[in-house]
Amino acid sequence: MNMDLDKFNKALNSLPLDKIIEKGKEQQELAKKDFEELKSSLSEGKCHYCNNDIAHFSDKKPCLHWLLKPNGFKKKHFPILYNNKSFHQMNAYLRWIANIESPMININDLVEEGSSNKFIEETIKYKNLEWSFSCSKNDRVGHKDKYDGTFPHYHFQMKVDGLVIINYNGFHIPFANYDEFCFGVKDEKIDRLRFRTTLGAGMQSLFDSFSSEELLDNMKNSGEDDKKQFNLQTLVEADEGTTISGDEIADMIEEHKRTGVPLAKLLRKIKNVKSTTYICPGPSVPEKATREPNRSKSDNDL
Repeated sequence: MNMDLDKFNKALNSLPLDKIIEKGKEQQELAKKDFEELKSSLSEGKCHYCNNDIAHFSDKKPCLHWLLKPNGFKKKHFPILYNNKSFHQMNAYLRWIANIESPMININDLVEEGSSNKFIEETIKYKNLEWSFSCSKNDRVGHKDKYDGTFPHYHFQMKVDGLVIINYNGFHIPFANYDEFCFGVKDEKIDRLRFRTTLGAGMQSLFDSFSSEELLDNMKNSGEDDKKQFNLQTLVEADEGTTISGDEIADMIEEHKRTGVPLAKLLRKIKNVKSTTYICPGPSVPEKATREPNRSKSDNDL
């Protein structure tokens, strides 16, 4: 990495704090505008960045919309893109695209569903497309004892209609200087900058931002099992020396079906009962795409 974070930090600390805050607000407003323009262009089948149709492809003009599988884009073209666009540029773009369709639930970046050996592990979906990023702790520093991937890198997988067209082990993708700067901000190595994900927020941000009670208070039954954002599991226990009325439970179930209010919330009405509710991602949240370390390279080059 060429960027000296210590030098940058020192330079930033020398600037007036009010100027830094003002600049931060300007960047937030620009991001909101950029997001809305991206959303508007996408609805018209256009790319916000190159102004071509989403289906347009030219290997002479790498653009982020290649990740939406325009006509002619193949696995062999992917290095052209990642050599021109950083991890954080591609990741942010895909998060925005996913959140245009359905905020947060299209992005599985949940820490509890990941491996302790992973520095990055997330899966993003949009319509019939699915993208996954993976970086182990060894990938992060580079494989010094191997022929490939001796530099800090990550892996990428892309699916269309469930079919893998770019496989994890196809490429060792180097992190750019901009990526290292972003990682430095995330690690709080820059005193006056904090990394936040808002427009590109995923499921982890949802669970970080709201308590279980707050999530429960805002839930309603979708009526369609395959579109549920959350699965709820509730353990009901009567206070010592008391019993739970079957009729009351039956009434709660009927009210739940009629109103859509979660059963876990309705159970609070029953006296002398303790209930514990576990909130888990529902079927509409994509599963993290696992990476097989010894999988041979695919010949698929759609």
